[in-house]
Order: sequence, then structure tokens, then C-alpha cells
Amino acid sequence: METYDSKTASRIVGVSLRQLQYWDEQDFIRPSVKLADGRGSKRLYSFNDLICLKVVRHLARHGFNLQKIRRCVAPLKQKAARTEHPAKSLRYLTDGEELFVITDDRQTILEAMEREFVLCLSIGNLVRELDDQTRRATAHRKSKKTGRRLADTRAGAA
Repeated sequence: METYDSKTASRIVGVSLRQLQYWDEQDFIRPSVKLADGRGSKRLYSFNDLICLKVVRHLARHGFNLQKIRRCVAPLKQKAARTEHPAKSLRYLTDGEELFVITDDRQTILEAMEREFVLCLSIGNLVRELDDQTRRATAHRKSKKTGRRLADTRAGAA
């Protein structure tokens, strides 16, 4: 399983390191691979953690308060805890007042369809976007390590 430190997660998701730290301290979105263990220790995030962070960022950008966002992200976090595969089929809908998490529950879908929606967020799109971003970050990290090894080899030869 690929893991992402705070710096990489921050860059991929588009939030500050301080924001990640705050969300962890407030037990809002915590890294599932490794929690911080004192000053200077690393937080390690999974791909599913990045999905949750991206959803939070997206909803916050659209003006949702943290209470609504917390309620919205709960099903995503629960599903992530049970599986390694991201919840590509989840979809969030809102009419500006209420937030609906659409899954395969027919009753929820029917209730949601009675509303007029102003925002729809498809998790599948976020998963594809994050997949591309994490691949680039991983490739960048590997190329930096290879470059350092090559520089060390050249310095030793001199």
C-alpha cells in the first residue's frame, strides 16, 4: 500500500500543512496509516485518506460548515475502513440546505430526487484525479532519490 507523508498529502490535496495538522488534532480527518507521535514525527496518509481530504476541501470551498462536512465525510470514512478500494460510486448532492450522500440505497435516492440541487460531487472523478496526482508525486519522489544516489556516486568517484 502506498503511503503519503503530510508534505506530499498537502501538495496533492491542495491544503496547507497547518490545516492537515489542525484536522488531525481536532479528530476531523486523521491519517489512517500512522498518526503523529510527538514533535517532528511523520503523519502517514493512505489513498482513501486523500480522498476524504479532497472531499472536505471541495465542500469547504463551496461554503459548507464543518458540521455538515463531518456528517458528509462519515460514510466515506466508514467505507474506507472496510475496503482498500475507493468508493467510486458515492455521490454527494445538496440543495443548499441539506446534504445527501447517495449510495445504492433506493430510498435515499428517491428522497434526494425530490429536491432541486445546486451541487453534485462525484467521488469517482476525485479518485481519478487523485490517482493521477499520486502517480506523479510517487514518480517525482523516486526520481529525487535516484538523483541523490547518482550525485553521491559521482562525489565518491572524485
